Amino acid sequence: MIDSRQSNKWLSIIGCGTEGYDALPKKAKSAIEAANHLFGSKRQLSLIPDEKSPNAKREIWPSPMMPRIKEVAQEKHENTVIIASGDPQCWGIGQHFSEHLMNDEFECLPSVSILTRIANVMHWPTATTPSISLCSQPIETISLYLQQKQNLILLSTGKDTPEQVGLFLTEKGFRNSKVTVLENLGTETETIKTANAQNISSIGPFRALNSLALTLKADEKTPSLSCNPGLPDDSFEHDGQMTKQNMRAITLAHLRPNPGELLWDIGSGSGSIGVEWLRAATMFKGLPCKAIGFEKNKTRLERAQRNAHNLGVPQLELILGNAEETILNAPTPDAIFIGGGITTPNLLGRTLNALKPGGRLVANTVTIEGTAKLIDNYKSHGGSLSQIAISNADPVGHFHGMRPQMTITQWVFKKENL
Repeated sequence: MIDSRQSNKWLSIIGCGTEGYDALPKKAKSAIEAANHLFGSKRQLSLIPDEKSPNAKREIWPSPMMPRIKEVAQEKHENTVIIASGDPQCWGIGQHFSEHLMNDEFECLPSVSILTRIANVMHWPTATTPSISLCSQPIETISLYLQQKQNLILLSTGKDTPEQVGLFLTEKGFRNSKVTVLENLGTETETIKTANAQNISSIGPFRALNSLALTLKADEKTPSLSCNPGLPDDSFEHDGQMTKQNMRAITLAHLRPNPGELLWDIGSGSGSIGVEWLRAATMFKGLPCKAIGFEKNKTRLERAQRNAHNLGVPQLELILGNAEETILNAPTPDAIFIGGGITTPNLLGRTLNALKPGGRLVANTVTIEGTAKLIDNYKSHGGSLSQIAISNADPVGHFHGMRPQMTITQWVFKKENL
């Protein structure tokens, strides 16, 4: 059967390894030879001899490159070819064009990705080894994977990246982690060298084209912070006004993050719910979750932003102002948590109206007035209503007793119940 979609394709994105043009498959070579427009970085274009694309106008990507990518996607010039590194869909330019074009408009022709090369050098399974591109992700994202014995591949931004990563790991209590720096991988000048994070400068200087393979090792007193909900309270900077560890785990269990979903965290405080929502979603490949925190106190909002960076989810969006007003211009949520301001006029009604069909809302309160509000809504809309009492052991003289925290009333609602 002939694929009729081929006639609509005006763009080819070709993954070219360090071996260059000669190692490309016949289909990729044919696309290059017929190209009218040829895009790539200076290094990538140098891999294609001029005589192999005689009619092509060559263009080096500017920095930043995203505006030009959008323009190319809109121009749709016939026989446009982009030279990429390895696999265009592996932390590559292909994923950006996927956001702007239909599938039948372009094709990707990959070669061996850098992740595959690194995993095979290290003898690590490609299917289960996580990776981060520091070209598009902030270094704080590493915090999501700071677990004992975790392997992690990092794509570097340049010659300074190994020392920056070494310093970051040392500051996070992972100074004895094994850092392997792979330079010019797959070329005649390939170099592989290893040191502990705290001693990384001893094997420098580093070449601009490098990647890193980490085997993480925590210091003796460094806590393990799982991405499962319920981080210890002291993982967060806070002023005491936060959803505590046990309630946070219960709340996230009802919010149930799913791939690509958006959470509204109203009365964000320390940002703990939004942070844990995003951390829990690290298992979703390709469709990351999003979260917006609404907070009227500037000091708390700034604190929440620091917590988001420290715990590896700097993408948490925070909006300053009264939530009953600021939510009016926010994207439609899949899940809503109300941890503060439950008695604010119009707030609960507006959040219920905004919630997508099938969406979940969880509201917690410790006040009598807030409880009355949740009881009224439970009677009107259904869902489930619970009172949760948690006690902790405290010294009582030479003995110990169970000291109760304030009882929390929790309303859990699914939009389909309306």
